[in-house]
Amino acid sequence: MIRWRMRSVLTCALILVALTAIAQEEQEIDLAQPLTLEQCIQLAVENSTDMRNARINLAIDGLRVKDARARYYPDIFVNGRYDFSDAVDFGFERENYDLGMGGQYTLWDNGQREANFSQAKDRRDATLNRNEQTKQNLIFQVTQAYYNVLKAQELVKVDLEILERSRENTNRVRAFVEAGIQIEADVATAQVTEANDELSLLNDQNALEIAMATLPRIMGLDPATLITVAEDTDYALYRDKGQIEAVVLSIEEAIQRAFETRPEFKELQSTINRLEWDLTLARLSRWPQLNAEYNYNVNLDDYLHERENFTDFRSWEVRTTLNFPIFDGGFRTRRIQEAELSLEQVREDASDLERSVALDVRQAYLNLRRAERAVDISNTQVRNAELSLQVIRGRFEQELSILLELLNAQTKFARALTNQVRAFYDYKIAQVALQRAMGVI
Repeated sequence: MIRWRMRSVLTCALILVALTAIAQEEQEIDLAQPLTLEQCIQLAVENSTDMRNARINLAIDGLRVKDARARYYPDIFVNGRYDFSDAVDFGFERENYDLGMGGQYTLWDNGQREANFSQAKDRRDATLNRNEQTKQNLIFQVTQAYYNVLKAQELVKVDLEILERSRENTNRVRAFVEAGIQIEADVATAQVTEANDELSLLNDQNALEIAMATLPRIMGLDPATLITVAEDTDYALYRDKGQIEAVVLSIEEAIQRAFETRPEFKELQSTINRLEWDLTLARLSRWPQLNAEYNYNVNLDDYLHERENFTDFRSWEVRTTLNFPIFDGGFRTRRIQEAELSLEQVREDASDLERSVALDVRQAYLNLRRAERAVDISNTQVRNAELSLQVIRGRFEQELSILLELLNAQTKFARALTNQVRAFYDYKIAQVALQRAMGVI
């Protein structure tokens, strides 16, 4: 008894955990909260027009598979007839009514039904792989737009910090002018630098607004939808350690991986299979087809008037038909030739696809290598520019340097910081671009 109770409690606990997990999975994403990249991708897959159309296309191909499977079953139908003319009076007159049921079944067709069924499944597989390609492209677009938002946010933060320093320099120069250390022209020089920094801030703020509108549009939402993105922990970790994860595989390995996983190759193979079945069907159309037909009729006119034994007013008929094509003006021959040419064309496309994918992977790989190198260079630029700015600021405060040198050092430091932000997120996008090129995004 105790053992049974323990099992019941354990079962209820498992059910509760399962229901809780399902509820969490079905819980809608709150757009008022900062969204992670995974949440943005999830919303895009659910709401994107491309993905919705992809799901519709797959459903249509699923119906075509069912239609092809239905050809293995007989066709059964009911037919009724009511005749009236100037020679027959209206009403329950003889020869007016007739009711019957018929059926037809293909006994032998040289494998045409099997070919149609296999062709429908290959078409569905091609659509499934095409949908996977659509999904990968969408994930890349969302990721790119997401990183563009993060990049724009970091650039705005850098611009605000730089503008604050420029304003401090302007105020300091004014104090020096009042003390008779600097001249009035130095104030104008500081104000020019401050205005340039303010203009950079406005440009980056505008870029941020555009990025914030682009992301929901790609996700299938209204561009006016106000969303925020979660804080980028990767960039914060990168700022602390100054290191990134470099790609470890070779370019040849990346290309081979693409050949194995890219959905375009699977789609093309399904298309080749479908066209091969097209050719098979074209050749099978030259062969005869054996059908069976069945008819069951009831003479309602006589039965309704006589009201006697029902079996006296019914009849049935079973027959077989053999259809053998003899002459069609060359239609079937041309259909075979067309199928052969289409198959040859797609096989040529397969060769071209290999070259295109190899080039795509090579470009993405080289872009990632360049982005990795750019990150290292930008880190060096920031360190050197910051050290130079500290030295020149100290010399300027001791009146050992002129204002123009300080402003020039500040400009170089600002450029180094913005280059560092751009280099990091360009590297992140290049990472995803290589994953998409390899088909593993």
